[in-house]
Amino acid sequence: MDYALDRFEQQVRDAIAATGQVPGELVDLTAPKPNIPADLALPAFKAAKALGVPPPQLAQALAQAIQLPEGSLVGAVAAAGPFLNFTLHPARLAAAVLDEVEELGPRYGSDDIGAGKTVVVDYSSPNVAKLMHVGHIRSTIIGQSLYNIFQFLGYRTIGDNHLGDWGKQFGMNIAAIVRWGKPQGEGEEALAQLDKLYAQYVALAKDDPALDDEARAWSLKLEQGDPTARELWQWMVDLTISANRRNYDLLGVHFDHIYGESFYEGMLPDVIGDVLAKKVAYRDEGGAVVVDLGSSLPTFLLQRSDGGTLYHTRDVATVLFRLKEFSPAKIVYVVGMPQELHFRQLFALVRAMGYAEDVELEHIKFGTVFDQHGAPLSTRRGNMIYLADLLDDAHQRARAVVDQASPELSDAEKDEVAEIVGVGSVVYNDLYQDPRRNITLDWERMLALEGNSAPYIQYMYARCRSIVRKAAAEDQGRRTKEQLDGAAASRPASSGEGDTSLILGSSPGNQPAGNPALLAHPSELAVIKQLAKLPGAVREAGARYAPFVVAEWCYDTARALSGFYRDCSVLKAETPELRAARLRLVEATAQALKNGLGLLGLRAPERM
Repeated sequence: MDYALDRFEQQVRDAIAATGQVPGELVDLTAPKPNIPADLALPAFKAAKALGVPPPQLAQALAQAIQLPEGSLVGAVAAAGPFLNFTLHPARLAAAVLDEVEELGPRYGSDDIGAGKTVVVDYSSPNVAKLMHVGHIRSTIIGQSLYNIFQFLGYRTIGDNHLGDWGKQFGMNIAAIVRWGKPQGEGEEALAQLDKLYAQYVALAKDDPALDDEARAWSLKLEQGDPTARELWQWMVDLTISANRRNYDLLGVHFDHIYGESFYEGMLPDVIGDVLAKKVAYRDEGGAVVVDLGSSLPTFLLQRSDGGTLYHTRDVATVLFRLKEFSPAKIVYVVGMPQELHFRQLFALVRAMGYAEDVELEHIKFGTVFDQHGAPLSTRRGNMIYLADLLDDAHQRARAVVDQASPELSDAEKDEVAEIVGVGSVVYNDLYQDPRRNITLDWERMLALEGNSAPYIQYMYARCRSIVRKAAAEDQGRRTKEQLDGAAASRPASSGEGDTSLILGSSPGNQPAGNPALLAHPSELAVIKQLAKLPGAVREAGARYAPFVVAEWCYDTARALSGFYRDCSVLKAETPELRAARLRLVEATAQALKNGLGLLGLRAPERM
């Protein structure tokens, strides 16, 4: 799609080309440094070198030669040493941006660059028979945001929750249930009991090899279709999906498919046959299938000597299924950094087999979650936080913030806002930085109403909505008064106690439409320029697989909005026309912020 800043850049290129002095391939535009009062710049070094002239001389010659057409978004052009600087026309930019936001509404910032292409996003992927803990939240949150961003960019987006529901650990679980009985209860309560049985069995198996052999035997029985093994396995799968649903609902997470590893069971013999036929793997003396991709990667197994399969086997089958079923341009895996080698091996093997040659295979890796004391969260350390507990804790802590900030809200409203803000604080804490970085659960910062936090951005949105509501109430009151005054003035003098009924809204009055040319204050223009940047931020986030680009835009927009509120009164503007223009800007900013927050998976509270 073609947005205001896209047209601005194209107009700059056209203006340079029209001079006939610089070939198009030598025009490399860049953003000026923050202290330069310009919006786009041409460093003349490359072109000047090719043309054999000093860069300052070329910049000056271009500045003198450029002619700007009437109505151009380019307001001014000036040479500054070796740079040619271009500045936006404030009034035309304001008109263009506000028109775009109002026309597109919830689609403002979207694009069609992904039209006709499919992207598969593999995210969340918790293990069956395990409680979701804080370690799962990063894949879940990052993956959902990438899903939202790609969909906003026009891609056909497929979200797959690739459940870990196969392998030796299920042999352990089944062996534990057979030995001690099936846990009672439902949901997370039963899942927690199952998790304890598993841990108990693993601990005993360390000192008793027979128990390890028993678990391995059950794992093989599961693969071979043993009725008891399959029945217990299916119960564990159904229990896990049901227990996880509440967490996903709270986080606003959804999937198009939940194809666990077991889904690919029937495809595994073909995978083994394919790799052997193409000589990218071999059987060793014990019968195991070994993949050797050269010295750059360690060898690994696709099949054990007892016939059992492994993660790599199922992941190859997964790639081949996705290629056949969805014909994707990209397959994106949102999985922790410790699995980097696994995905390097997987992608190399798939390509060695001759598949996915024109498909982007991307591993979006992320770091570790630390507690407020800087210790990594782990079950062994005893500081692991389960996801349900984390979200409940976030809600309770956010409720205390809402109680203090908005005592006028009803209890029901406070609870609703607390859920939106609490969950938002957890999600934003993950997404506002590069996923490869480690993150810390610092509640004081996460729930702060100032600084780079979800509550701060959500509050700025709610403040926009509050101003719009107050303006509507004031306008309604004014119209009612005008109608009452008009009715009294038109009443015949002799009518006495005649009819005084009114039809509210029958004479709405002439309200100014909100002329964007009046938005000339630097703080107003700062907000407008931020709104204009959203489409570019969404594109960049998709290209870099980086939701933090959108988060950064949200924070910068909230800060610009704060400066606008500080410097420019809306409801008490100097003239009705200026008031209308500023209201239009506030409404547009609310819409754009809501769009940006939505891409991150955050809700925008109407009151806060």
